[in-house]
Amino acid sequence: MAKASRTAEVWRGRVLAQRASGQSVRGWCRANNCPEHGFYWWRANLGLSPVSARKRPRVRKSASVGFARVVVEPPAPAVSDPATAAEPLRLTLAGGRELTLPAAMPVEHVARLVRAIEAAGQGAA
Repeated sequence: MAKASRTAEVWRGRVLAQRASGQSVRGWCRANNCPEHGFYWWRANLGLSPVSARKRPRVRKSASVGFARVVVEPPAPAVSDPATAAEPLRLTLAGGRELTLPAAMPVEHVARLVRAIEAAGQGAA
């Protein structure tokens, strides 16, 4: 075990012992010949301080969210007859967001994009 982790474990034990004793920090430190300023510093840095516990944001453990690789293809040549031009593909996402894709976008790219969006949504949920 590295020296730093041994030191942290010693201080963790001291903080927990002080809590269990019911004594004030000052009284416990005096009775146990422990520097009070060091006690407070270690208690905060180990995340055992009542104040640091309130200030610490709660972070839910979840899968990491990645970015979807998006490949933009050059636009298809313009169609001279507007009646035969395909409408763009519109996907409605969670929360009412809408994603508009060109009709010429290959189906494989659309499928990859949708899978990436779904995976990112599951990681954030």
